[in-house]
Amino acid sequence: MQDGDGGADRAGPPDRAATPPLEQRPTFLVHRINARLQQICNPVMARHALDLYSSRILVALGERGTMSVGALVELMALPQSTISHQLKRLERQGYLTRTRSARDNRSVELALTPRGREVAAICDRLSHAVLAPVVETLSAEERAKLVSLLQRMFDALGSAGQAARAIAEDGAE
Repeated sequence: MQDGDGGADRAGPPDRAATPPLEQRPTFLVHRINARLQQICNPVMARHALDLYSSRILVALGERGTMSVGALVELMALPQSTISHQLKRLERQGYLTRTRSARDNRSVELALTPRGREVAAICDRLSHAVLAPVVETLSAEERAKLVSLLQRMFDALGSAGQAARAIAEDGAE
């Protein structure tokens, strides 16, 4: 399977002739979009000692109020260790608090501090400003379809782990 896109015959190896060039593969386009977002957002977020991932964490907490670390890991689709590192840094910066859940001692609840709410609002305004050209370019129907297709792509990639592990094992031989 090439970069998670087309050309894969479920019964056999990928059909390289049917695989589009890298710049036409949806997964590569998503990579380019994320790279562009980082180019735009990271200089603004650097003023607050944040990167794109940590700003997204603040926006998520700003929208939801409080949430468990597990729920945040699920939402962000990042490894627990990556989230843990981000949370420790955000806590040291005074943007959030981490407390043991009163309902389940195994769970840690996250909440923004007043300073965290201020910075989360800046991050959210930046997110809306970055989204504005997309909103202006696409109709409401196109945006809904795009979100639906991206969600389907995300869900489909959940099964790619097994194929990736098989490729890794082949390369180890």
